[in-house]
Amino acid sequence: MTLPNAQFSDYKTVIQQHSLQKLFSSNLLRITTFDSLQSFYAPFDTINPHAKIVLVGIAPGQLQWRNAVTACKDALQQGYSDSEALSIAKATGAFSGPLRQNLIKILDHVGLHEKLRIETTAELFLQQQHLVQHSSLLRQCILNNGKNYTGTSPNMLRNAFLRQHVEHYFIPQIQNLPDALYIPLGQSVIEVLNYLSSLGYLSQNQILDGFPHPSGANAERIQYFLNLKTKDQLSNKTNPEKIDQAKQQLIEKLERLEL
Repeated sequence: MTLPNAQFSDYKTVIQQHSLQKLFSSNLLRITTFDSLQSFYAPFDTINPHAKIVLVGIAPGQLQWRNAVTACKDALQQGYSDSEALSIAKATGAFSGPLRQNLIKILDHVGLHEKLRIETTAELFLQQQHLVQHSSLLRQCILNNGKNYTGTSPNMLRNAFLRQHVEHYFIPQIQNLPDALYIPLGQSVIEVLNYLSSLGYLSQNQILDGFPHPSGANAERIQYFLNLKTKDQLSNKTNPEKIDQAKQQLIEKLERLEL
């Protein structure tokens, strides 16, 4: 299959002319379908060419997608330019909801804000947006059987539909940000970045992994990472040794970096 090159210009009029209820309950923003997978246009086209940090998630979930489309529509109605509307959409939608608060906590916990010489990484979503590219391997909202795609089944690199999304949207971002530091959020993202590194798109020194995924479903691992839970308080589902090792390696790597 050939993936359509979905751009803001293809969906701007649709976003402007239809109500939010219609946009979110219909297929007006659907790009394509492949087996159980569907992709929906998310207004995350903007690339910040001066970003020092690239935060890489799996894909915008339905909450992030709705927040971004809503912000984009509001901005266009208020008379903002296309580029301004896209910037507002990304700042509003990217990693929005509880995900963002968890992300800020884990980034601050290891001292990333100090490396960037800012008060807190919360500023990366506000006045210091020029330092960061909010990104995901799959730029569009991807649903699997009507639910958010979680990054594991099907495998991103083995599934033709998902692999094309990575090649079509994410690799060009790397090429536009060849010197940035990439922070993968989730094991499936780490695996894809390592694969892209093996192909020469970025170096291992550019990948700062070891963070737990900031989703609410990962709450126990996040609490342990933040030292809010001790080993004896953990369930059998959480491996503290693995988290400790990844965290230590992450901190040591961060200390060596110059941003």
